[in-house]
Amino acid sequence: MDKAHMDADTLNPLRESLARYGRERYTLEQRRERMASAAGYGVDAWADYAEMGWLALPASADDGGFASDPQAIGALMQYAGQALAVEPLFASVVLCGRLFGLAGEDALARASLQALAQGTRVFALAHAEDDIDGMAAPVTASVRDGRLTGTKRVVLHGDSAHSLLVTARDAAGRAGFYLVDATLWQVRRSAFRLIDGRGAANIDFADAPADAIAEGRDAEALLAQVLDDARLALCSEGYGAAKALNALTLAHLKDRKQFGRAIGTNQALQHRMVELYMLQEEGRAVIGAAYLAERSGRRAAIHAALAHVMTLGRQASHEAVQMHGGIGITEELAVSHYFRRIMVVNRLLGDRAAQVERFAALAAV
Repeated sequence: MDKAHMDADTLNPLRESLARYGRERYTLEQRRERMASAAGYGVDAWADYAEMGWLALPASADDGGFASDPQAIGALMQYAGQALAVEPLFASVVLCGRLFGLAGEDALARASLQALAQGTRVFALAHAEDDIDGMAAPVTASVRDGRLTGTKRVVLHGDSAHSLLVTARDAAGRAGFYLVDATLWQVRRSAFRLIDGRGAANIDFADAPADAIAEGRDAEALLAQVLDDARLALCSEGYGAAKALNALTLAHLKDRKQFGRAIGTNQALQHRMVELYMLQEEGRAVIGAAYLAERSGRRAAIHAALAHVMTLGRQASHEAVQMHGGIGITEELAVSHYFRRIMVVNRLLGDRAAQVERFAALAAV
Protein backbone atom coordinates (compact mmCIF):
# COMPACT_ATOMS: atom_id res chain seq x y z
CA MET A 1 0.00 0.00 0.00
CA ASP A 2 1.59 3.29 -1.01
CA LYS A 3 1.71 6.29 1.27
CA ALA A 4 -0.86 8.38 -0.61
CA HIS A 5 -3.34 5.49 -0.69
CA MET A 6 -2.80 4.85 3.01
CA ASP A 7 -3.44 8.48 3.86
CA ALA A 8 -6.62 8.77 1.82
CA ASP A 9 -8.23 5.43 2.58
CA THR A 10 -7.06 4.64 6.11
CA LEU A 11 -5.58 7.57 7.97
CA ASN A 12 -8.52 9.92 7.49
CA PRO A 13 -11.08 7.40 8.82
CA LEU A 14 -8.71 6.70 11.72
CA ARG A 15 -8.49 10.40 12.56
CA GLU A 16 -12.27 10.75 12.30
CA SER A 17 -12.96 7.79 14.57
CA LEU A 18 -10.47 9.07 17.15
CA ALA A 19 -12.00 12.55 17.11
CA ARG A 20 -15.53 11.13 17.39
CA TYR A 21 -14.58 8.92 20.33
CA GLY A 22 -13.01 11.89 22.09
CA ARG A 23 -16.16 14.00 21.64
CA GLU A 24 -18.68 11.34 22.56
CA ARG A 25 -16.92 8.99 24.99
CA TYR A 26 -14.26 11.04 26.75
CA THR A 27 -15.83 13.95 28.56
CA LEU A 28 -14.06 15.61 31.48
CA GLU A 29 -16.40 13.85 33.90
CA GLN A 30 -15.70 10.46 32.30
CA ARG A 31 -12.00 11.18 32.56
CA ARG A 32 -12.35 11.88 36.29
CA GLU A 33 -14.19 8.62 36.81
CA ARG A 34 -11.54 6.67 34.93
CA MET A 35 -8.71 8.28 36.89
CA ALA A 36 -10.48 7.41 40.15
CA SER A 37 -10.77 3.72 39.22
CA ALA A 38 -8.55 1.02 40.71
CA ALA A 39 -6.42 0.89 37.54
CA GLY A 40 -6.00 4.66 37.41
CA TYR A 41 -7.24 4.73 33.82
CA GLY A 42 -10.30 3.62 31.85
CA VAL A 43 -10.32 -0.17 31.55
CA ASP A 44 -13.49 0.30 29.49
CA ALA A 45 -11.73 2.77 27.20
CA TRP A 46 -8.74 0.41 26.85
CA ALA A 47 -11.10 -2.35 25.72
CA ASP A 48 -12.67 0.08 23.24
CA TYR A 49 -9.24 0.97 21.85
CA ALA A 50 -8.49 -2.72 21.33
CA GLU A 51 -11.84 -3.36 19.66
CA MET A 52 -11.32 -0.47 17.26
CA GLY A 53 -7.81 -1.65 16.39
CA TRP A 54 -5.94 1.31 17.81
CA LEU A 55 -3.73 -0.83 20.06
CA ALA A 56 -2.63 -2.80 16.99
CA LEU A 57 -0.98 0.20 15.31
CA PRO A 58 2.58 -1.06 16.05
CA ALA A 59 1.81 -4.43 14.38
CA SER A 60 2.69 -5.13 10.76
CA ALA A 61 0.20 -4.59 7.96
CA ASP A 62 -0.18 -8.38 7.69
CA ASP A 63 -1.32 -8.43 11.32
CA GLY A 64 -3.78 -5.58 10.85
CA GLY A 65 -1.55 -2.73 11.98
CA PHE A 66 0.42 0.19 10.59
CA ALA A 67 3.94 -0.87 11.65
CA SER A 68 3.95 2.25 13.87
CA ASP A 69 3.49 4.55 10.86
CA PRO A 70 4.39 8.00 12.28
CA GLN A 71 1.21 9.67 11.02
CA ALA A 72 -1.05 6.92 12.37
CA ILE A 73 0.71 7.05 15.75
CA GLY A 74 0.53 10.85 15.53
CA ALA A 75 -3.25 10.71 15.05
CA LEU A 76 -3.58 8.46 18.11
CA MET A 77 -1.43 10.74 20.26
CA GLN A 78 -3.17 13.89 19.07
CA TYR A 79 -6.37 12.27 20.30
CA ALA A 80 -4.65 11.54 23.63
CA GLY A 81 -3.68 15.20 23.99
CA GLN A 82 -7.03 16.62 22.94
CA ALA A 83 -9.07 14.22 25.07
CA LEU A 84 -6.58 14.23 27.98
CA ALA A 85 -6.75 10.44 27.78
CA VAL A 86 -5.17 8.78 30.81
CA GLU A 87 -4.82 5.29 29.31
CA PRO A 88 -1.26 3.94 28.77
CA LEU A 89 -1.15 4.77 25.06
CA PHE A 90 2.28 6.39 25.16
CA ALA A 91 3.83 3.77 27.43
CA SER A 92 2.35 0.68 25.78
CA VAL A 93 1.67 1.56 22.14
CA VAL A 94 4.30 4.19 21.36
CA LEU A 95 7.27 2.96 23.41
CA CYS A 96 6.86 -0.76 24.02
CA GLY A 97 4.77 -1.48 20.93
CA ARG A 98 7.33 0.13 18.67
CA LEU A 99 10.18 -1.82 20.23
CA PHE A 100 8.27 -5.09 19.93
CA GLY A 101 7.64 -4.29 16.28
CA LEU A 102 11.30 -3.56 15.62
CA ALA A 103 12.30 -6.84 17.27
CA GLY A 104 11.11 -8.59 14.10
CA GLU A 105 10.55 -12.32 14.35
CA ASP A 106 11.42 -12.63 18.03
CA ALA A 107 8.69 -14.97 19.32
CA LEU A 108 8.24 -13.23 22.68
CA ALA A 109 8.04 -9.81 21.02
CA ARG A 110 5.39 -11.06 18.59
CA ALA A 111 3.36 -12.62 21.41
CA SER A 112 3.62 -9.39 23.40
CA LEU A 113 2.50 -7.36 20.40
CA GLN A 114 -0.51 -9.64 20.00
CA ALA A 115 -1.41 -9.30 23.70
CA LEU A 116 -1.14 -5.52 23.38
CA ALA A 117 -3.36 -5.46 20.28
CA GLN A 118 -5.98 -7.54 22.06
CA GLY A 119 -5.86 -5.26 25.10
CA THR A 120 -5.12 -8.13 27.46
CA ARG A 121 -1.81 -6.81 28.74
CA VAL A 122 -0.46 -3.36 29.54
CA PHE A 123 3.26 -2.77 29.04
CA ALA A 124 5.59 -0.05 30.32
CA LEU A 125 9.17 0.81 29.38
CA ALA A 126 11.49 0.87 32.41
CA HIS A 127 14.62 2.65 31.24
CA ALA A 128 15.37 5.88 33.11
CA GLU A 129 17.60 5.60 36.18
CA ASP A 130 17.83 9.32 36.92
CA ASP A 131 15.06 11.82 37.73
CA ILE A 132 16.62 14.53 35.54
CA ASP A 133 16.49 13.69 31.83
CA GLY A 134 16.77 10.04 32.78
CA MET A 135 16.29 8.81 29.22
CA ALA A 136 19.81 10.06 28.46
CA ALA A 137 21.40 8.60 31.59
CA PRO A 138 23.57 5.45 31.35
CA VAL A 139 22.04 2.05 32.07
CA THR A 140 23.41 0.33 35.18
CA ALA A 141 20.70 -2.31 35.76
CA SER A 142 22.22 -5.74 35.19
CA VAL A 143 21.17 -9.22 34.09
CA ARG A 144 22.98 -12.34 35.22
CA ASP A 145 21.77 -15.85 34.36
CA GLY A 146 18.30 -14.58 33.45
CA ARG A 147 17.88 -12.55 36.66
CA LEU A 148 17.58 -8.78 36.61
CA THR A 149 18.73 -6.40 39.35
CA GLY A 150 18.57 -2.62 39.44
CA THR A 151 16.37 0.42 39.91
CA LYS A 152 14.29 2.34 37.37
CA ARG A 153 12.81 5.77 37.97
CA VAL A 154 9.58 7.50 36.94
CA VAL A 155 8.25 4.62 34.84
CA LEU A 156 5.12 5.98 33.15
CA HIS A 157 2.22 3.60 33.93
CA GLY A 158 4.69 1.39 35.75
CA ASP A 159 2.21 1.33 38.62
CA SER A 160 -0.43 -0.55 36.61
CA ALA A 161 1.51 -2.38 33.88
CA HIS A 162 1.27 -6.16 33.73
CA SER A 163 4.71 -6.47 32.10
CA LEU A 164 7.79 -4.27 32.13
CA LEU A 165 10.20 -3.90 29.24
CA VAL A 166 13.47 -3.20 31.02
CA THR A 167 16.84 -2.03 29.71
CA ALA A 168 19.81 -3.72 31.38
CA ARG A 169 23.37 -4.87 30.71
CA ASP A 170 24.65 -8.42 30.64
CA ALA A 171 27.91 -9.72 32.14
CA ALA A 172 29.82 -8.49 29.07
CA GLY A 173 28.40 -4.98 29.49
CA ARG A 174 26.14 -5.20 26.43
CA ALA A 175 22.81 -3.38 26.65
CA GLY A 176 19.64 -5.33 26.00
CA PHE A 177 15.89 -5.41 26.55
CA TYR A 178 14.25 -7.81 28.97
CA LEU A 179 10.61 -8.55 29.66
CA VAL A 180 9.70 -8.88 33.34
CA ASP A 181 6.37 -9.85 34.92
CA ALA A 182 5.49 -6.80 37.01
CA THR A 183 3.49 -8.84 39.51
CA LEU A 184 6.45 -10.91 40.74
CA TRP A 185 7.53 -10.49 44.36
CA GLN A 186 11.05 -9.65 43.15
CA VAL A 187 9.60 -6.49 41.57
CA ARG A 188 8.88 -3.76 44.11
CA ARG A 189 6.87 -0.82 42.81
CA SER A 190 6.57 2.53 44.58
CA ALA A 191 3.54 4.03 42.86
CA PHE A 192 2.66 7.70 42.57
CA ARG A 193 0.74 10.06 40.30
CA LEU A 194 2.29 12.55 37.92
CA ILE A 195 1.01 16.12 38.07
CA ASP A 196 -1.42 15.40 35.22
CA GLY A 197 -2.97 12.48 37.10
CA ARG A 198 -1.43 9.60 35.18
CA GLY A 199 0.15 6.79 37.15
CA ALA A 200 3.88 6.10 37.42
CA ALA A 201 6.27 4.20 39.65
CA ASN A 202 9.84 3.89 40.81
CA ILE A 203 10.73 0.22 40.52
CA ASP A 204 13.33 -1.96 42.24
CA PHE A 205 14.26 -5.32 40.74
CA ALA A 206 15.87 -7.92 43.01
CA ASP A 207 16.97 -10.93 40.92
CA ALA A 208 13.69 -10.83 39.01
CA PRO A 209 13.28 -13.48 36.29
CA ALA A 210 13.77 -11.74 32.94
CA ASP A 211 13.23 -12.93 29.37
CA ALA A 212 15.47 -11.43 26.72
CA ILE A 213 14.09 -9.50 23.76
CA ALA A 214 16.49 -8.23 21.08
CA GLU A 215 19.42 -9.86 22.86
CA GLY A 216 22.57 -9.74 20.75
CA ARG A 217 21.36 -6.78 18.72
CA ASP A 218 22.60 -3.26 18.86
CA ALA A 219 20.11 -2.48 21.61
CA GLU A 220 21.34 1.08 22.14
CA ALA A 221 20.67 1.93 18.48
CA LEU A 222 17.28 0.25 18.77
CA LEU A 223 16.44 2.34 21.83
CA ALA A 224 17.56 5.51 20.03
CA GLN A 225 15.16 4.74 17.18
CA VAL A 226 12.29 4.08 19.59
CA LEU A 227 12.95 7.35 21.42
CA ASP A 228 13.10 9.29 18.14
CA ASP A 229 9.70 7.92 17.19
CA ALA A 230 8.41 8.59 20.71
CA ARG A 231 9.49 12.23 20.58
CA LEU A 232 7.66 12.65 17.28
CA ALA A 233 4.57 11.07 18.87
CA LEU A 234 4.96 13.41 21.84
CA CYS A 235 4.88 16.34 19.40
CA SER A 236 1.40 15.25 18.34
CA GLU A 237 0.22 14.82 21.92
CA GLY A 238 1.47 18.29 22.89
CA TYR A 239 0.00 19.80 19.74
CA GLY A 240 -3.37 18.16 20.42
CA ALA A 241 -3.48 19.50 23.97
CA ALA A 242 -2.46 23.03 22.91
CA LYS A 243 -4.97 23.08 20.04
CA ALA A 244 -7.80 22.02 22.35
CA LEU A 245 -6.73 24.60 24.92
CA ASN A 246 -6.67 27.38 22.31
CA ALA A 247 -10.19 26.43 21.27
CA LEU A 248 -11.36 26.62 24.91
CA THR A 249 -9.73 30.03 25.34
CA LEU A 250 -11.29 31.41 22.16
CA ALA A 251 -14.74 30.15 23.21
CA HIS A 252 -14.29 31.80 26.61
CA LEU A 253 -13.39 35.14 25.00
CA LYS A 254 -16.58 34.97 22.95
CA ASP A 255 -18.83 33.94 25.84
CA ARG A 256 -17.46 35.93 28.81
CA LYS A 257 -19.01 39.37 29.02
CA GLN A 258 -17.92 42.46 30.90
CA PHE A 259 -19.60 45.85 30.74
CA GLY A 260 -22.19 44.45 28.38
CA ARG A 261 -19.89 43.02 25.71
CA ALA A 262 -17.73 39.97 25.12
CA ILE A 263 -14.18 40.35 26.39
CA GLY A 264 -13.02 39.01 23.03
CA THR A 265 -13.82 42.38 21.47
CA ASN A 266 -10.76 43.73 23.28
CA GLN A 267 -8.14 44.25 20.60
CA ALA A 268 -5.21 43.30 22.84
CA LEU A 269 -6.80 39.93 23.57
CA GLN A 270 -7.50 39.43 19.87
CA HIS A 271 -3.82 40.01 19.11
CA ARG A 272 -2.81 37.47 21.75
CA MET A 273 -5.16 34.88 20.27
CA VAL A 274 -3.76 35.53 16.79
CA GLU A 275 -0.26 34.92 18.12
CA LEU A 276 -1.41 31.63 19.66
CA TYR A 277 -3.04 30.59 16.40
CA MET A 278 0.17 31.39 14.50
CA LEU A 279 2.20 29.27 16.94
CA GLN A 280 -0.34 26.47 16.54
CA GLU A 281 -0.09 26.51 12.74
CA GLU A 282 3.70 26.67 12.92
CA GLY A 283 3.55 23.64 15.20
CA ARG A 284 1.50 21.72 12.67
CA ALA A 285 4.02 22.68 9.97
CA VAL A 286 7.14 21.63 11.88
CA ILE A 287 5.56 18.30 12.82
CA GLY A 288 4.72 17.76 9.16
CA ALA A 289 8.30 18.61 8.23
CA ALA A 290 9.58 16.03 10.71
CA TYR A 291 7.33 13.39 9.10
CA LEU A 292 8.86 14.15 5.71
CA ALA A 293 12.49 14.59 6.79
CA GLU A 294 15.12 12.44 5.12
CA ARG A 295 16.77 9.81 7.28
CA SER A 296 19.97 11.84 7.71
CA GLY A 297 18.11 14.88 9.04
CA ARG A 298 15.18 13.17 10.76
CA ARG A 299 16.51 13.23 14.31
CA ALA A 300 17.37 16.94 14.14
CA ALA A 301 13.93 17.70 12.65
CA ILE A 302 12.22 15.81 15.49
CA HIS A 303 14.14 17.67 18.20
CA ALA A 304 13.32 20.99 16.48
CA ALA A 305 9.64 20.10 16.20
CA LEU A 306 9.39 19.04 19.84
CA ALA A 307 11.13 22.23 21.01
CA HIS A 308 8.60 24.30 19.06
CA VAL A 309 5.63 22.29 20.33
CA MET A 310 6.88 22.81 23.88
CA THR A 311 6.95 26.57 23.26
CA LEU A 312 3.43 26.41 21.84
CA GLY A 313 2.16 24.39 24.80
CA ARG A 314 3.74 26.63 27.39
CA GLN A 315 2.37 29.83 25.84
CA ALA A 316 -1.07 28.34 25.18
CA SER A 317 -1.42 27.12 28.76
CA HIS A 318 -0.17 30.35 30.35
CA GLU A 319 -2.39 32.52 28.15
CA ALA A 320 -5.39 30.29 28.83
CA VAL A 321 -5.02 30.66 32.59
CA GLN A 322 -4.53 34.42 32.33
CA MET A 323 -7.51 34.97 30.03
CA HIS A 324 -9.80 32.74 32.08
CA GLY A 325 -8.79 34.44 35.31
CA GLY A 326 -9.01 32.63 38.65
CA ILE A 327 -11.28 29.87 37.36
CA GLY A 328 -8.49 28.79 35.00
CA ILE A 329 -6.70 26.95 37.83
CA THR A 330 -9.73 25.16 39.28
CA GLU A 331 -10.33 21.40 39.08
CA GLU A 332 -13.77 21.98 37.60
CA LEU A 333 -12.44 23.61 34.44
CA ALA A 334 -10.59 21.65 31.75
CA VAL A 335 -8.03 24.47 31.41
CA SER A 336 -6.11 23.42 34.52
CA HIS A 337 -5.99 19.80 33.35
CA TYR A 338 -4.58 20.78 29.96
CA PHE A 339 -2.05 22.99 31.72
CA ARG A 340 -0.79 20.06 33.76
CA ARG A 341 -0.78 17.65 30.83
CA ILE A 342 1.39 20.08 28.86
CA MET A 343 3.77 20.37 31.82
CA VAL A 344 4.30 16.59 31.71
CA VAL A 345 4.66 16.51 27.92
CA ASN A 346 7.31 19.22 28.22
CA ARG A 347 9.46 17.10 30.55
CA LEU A 348 8.75 13.48 29.68
CA LEU A 349 11.60 12.96 27.17
CA GLY A 350 13.78 15.92 28.04
CA ASP A 351 12.81 19.58 28.44
CA ARG A 352 12.92 22.29 25.78
CA ALA A 353 16.53 23.21 26.56
CA ALA A 354 17.56 19.59 26.00
CA GLN A 355 15.72 19.46 22.65
CA VAL A 356 17.37 22.69 21.47
CA GLU A 357 20.81 21.51 22.61
CA ARG A 358 20.47 18.21 20.75
CA PHE A 359 19.12 19.92 17.64
CA ALA A 360 22.05 22.33 17.64
CA ALA A 361 24.56 19.50 18.03
CA LEU A 362 23.01 17.50 15.18
CA ALA A 363 22.64 20.53 12.91
CA ALA A 364 26.33 21.39 13.39
CA VAL A 365 27.49 18.03 12.04
